[in-house]
Amino acid sequence: MQEVPLDRHDVSILDILQENSQIPRLELAERVGLSSSQCFRRLKRLEDTGIIERYTAILNKDKAGIDVSAAIMVQYRKSEVNARQKTIELVQKTSVIHECYSVTGEYDFMLRVYCKTMKEFNTLVNDTFQVSFISGLHSYMLMDCIKDRQNLAL
Repeated sequence: MQEVPLDRHDVSILDILQENSQIPRLELAERVGLSSSQCFRRLKRLEDTGIIERYTAILNKDKAGIDVSAAIMVQYRKSEVNARQKTIELVQKTSVIHECYSVTGEYDFMLRVYCKTMKEFNTLVNDTFQVSFISGLHSYMLMDCIKDRQNLAL
C-alpha cells in the first residue's frame, strides 16, 4: 500500500482526532488554524484515502465489567490440513478475542483477550481451544496496564 503524503496541517488534524474524535468540526478547524471548508476537505481526504480507518469509542475495562485480560500464544498443528485457516476462523468467531497477530518464533499467533470472569477465560482455554488443529497454547495474565496508547505518533 502506498503511503499518503501528510503535511503539518494533516498531522495536526490527525493528532487532535486521535485524542478526541468527537471534537466539533468547527473547533477542529480553529485549533488547526484552517478555515472550516479547508479543514473539512482535508478531513474528507484523510477518510477517503484510508488514513482514518474508522472512528471508535474506547471503553474503560473496569467500568465495563472486564475482570480478566490475557495474552495467549497459540500454535497450530502443522501436520493437520488447513490448521492455520481453521485457527484463524476460530479466532474470528470468538468474541472475547480482541486482537490476533501472526508472530515469529515458537508460536504462530498472539491473541489479546478480555473476559468478564475467570470462568469465561477458563472456558476459552479448556473448551474453545481444545480442538485438533491447535497443538500448543500458553497464556499470560495481564496485570497492571503500564501503557495503553491508541494514538500513533506521526
